[in-house]
Amino acid sequence: MRNFTIVLMLLITAAVTGYSETLNLTADAAVALALENNLSLQSEAINLKIKERGKDTAWNSFVPSVSASAGLSNSGTLFSDPAPVPPLYQDPTQRNWGVTGGLSASLPINAALGTGIRQLRIDYEAGLLSYDDARKKMDRDVRKSYYLLVATAADLELKKQNIEIAEKRYEQARENYNNGLISELEMLQAQVTAENSKPNYFNQVTEYQNSLMNFKLLLGVPSTTSLQLDEGMENMIFYSFDAMTLFEAYSANRLDVLQINKTIESLRNTRKLQSEYNRTPTLSLSADWGTQVNDPFKGDSWKKDYWYDNASVGLYLTLPLDGYIPNSSTDVSLKDLDDQITQLELQRQLVFDAAEIEITNLVMTLENSIDTIETYSLNVDLAEKSFQLTTEAYNLGTRELLDVETAQTELLSAQQNVLYQKINYINRLLDLQYALNAEDIAEILEER
Repeated sequence: MRNFTIVLMLLITAAVTGYSETLNLTADAAVALALENNLSLQSEAINLKIKERGKDTAWNSFVPSVSASAGLSNSGTLFSDPAPVPPLYQDPTQRNWGVTGGLSASLPINAALGTGIRQLRIDYEAGLLSYDDARKKMDRDVRKSYYLLVATAADLELKKQNIEIAEKRYEQARENYNNGLISELEMLQAQVTAENSKPNYFNQVTEYQNSLMNFKLLLGVPSTTSLQLDEGMENMIFYSFDAMTLFEAYSANRLDVLQINKTIESLRNTRKLQSEYNRTPTLSLSADWGTQVNDPFKGDSWKKDYWYDNASVGLYLTLPLDGYIPNSSTDVSLKDLDDQITQLELQRQLVFDAAEIEITNLVMTLENSIDTIETYSLNVDLAEKSFQLTTEAYNLGTRELLDVETAQTELLSAQQNVLYQKINYINRLLDLQYALNAEDIAEILEER
C-alpha cells in the first residue's frame, strides 16, 4: 500500500509538471505581460472607455427628447342622473370607453450646451492621464519586483555556497578529528556553524517563493506557471545627474502636474457651465401630437364623430433672473468655484515645490548609491582575499576555526552589501524615471 501511494504521488507530480508552463522573462517582457493581463489596469481601461464613449457621443445633446403615451379610460355616472351629453354618444346612460395616444418632443437650447460638450472632452483627457499614470506605475512596480526577485535569488545562491563551504569544512574537520589532528570541540564547532546557517536559508527560500507567487499575480499569469528571470544586474549602467537641470527640463511634464492642470481646467469649465446655464436665456423647442378615440369597441367608433386629434408646436424663451441677485444660491455657488480654483492653483505651486525636493533627493540618493557600490565592490575583493588567506592559514594550522568563520561571514556580508545597494540604485532610478515622466531614462541621462 505504501509503495502504491508513492507511485501515485509521483504520477500526480509528473502530470502537474507536464502541464505547467515555463516563461523566460526579461524585465521588459514582464512589464508587457502585466500591462496586458493585470486586472487593476483592465479596470482603469474600462473607465477610460466609458469617458471616451461620452466624448464621442457628445453630439446627442442636440437630439430632442421624445416620448410616447397611450391610455385607456372608462367614464360614466354612478349615482346621479346623466347630464346632457354631446350627440356623439348614443346612450348617455351607459359607461363609455376612450383610448388616447400621443407623441411629444422637446429640445432646450442654451449656451451651456457647447460648454457641456467641452466638459466631456476634458473628462476624457483627464481619463487618459489617469490611465497613463496607472500604466507607468505598473511599469515601475513590475521592474522593482523583478529586480528584487533577481537580487533575492542571487542572495540565496550566495548563502547556499556558504553553506556548502561550511559543510566541506565540517567534513574536513571530522576527518582531521578521526586522524587525531584536532579536538572534538573544534569538530563540533565546525558542525554547529554548518547547521546554524541552514534555518535562515530555508526561511528565505520560503519568502522568495511567496514573493514569486505575488509577482505572478501582478503579471496576471497562472500560479502554476514557472518563471525564469533571465535579466541580471551584472552589467549595470551608472549615469551622471544634475538635479536642477532635470527639474527645469521635465517638471512641467510630470504626471501630477499634468493632472492638476487638467483638474483646474475642468473646474474652470464647470464654473463657466454653471454660469451659462443660470445666467443666459434658454430657447425651448417643443412639438406635441395627441389623439383620442371614444368607444373604440363599437363598430363605428372610428368615424369622424368619435375620433379626433390635436397638434401643437411651441417656441419659448426663458431667462433665469435669480443668478443676477447678489448672494443668491447661483451667485454663492460661483464664488465657491472661484475659491476652489484659487486653492488648486496654490496646490499646483506646492506640487512644483515638492517635485523639486523629490528630484533633488532622488539624485542625491543615486549619487550616494554609486559611490557606495564602488566602495562595497572594493570590500568584496578585500574580503575574498582575506577569506582565502585565512583558509590557507587554517589548513596549515596557524589560524583558528573562528578566524575562518569570521572571514567567511565578512565576505558574505560584503557581497550582500553590493547586491542590495544595486537594488537600491535600480529602485531610485525607476523612481526618478517616473518622477520625470520619462519613457526611457537612458534617453535623457549621460553615462558616466
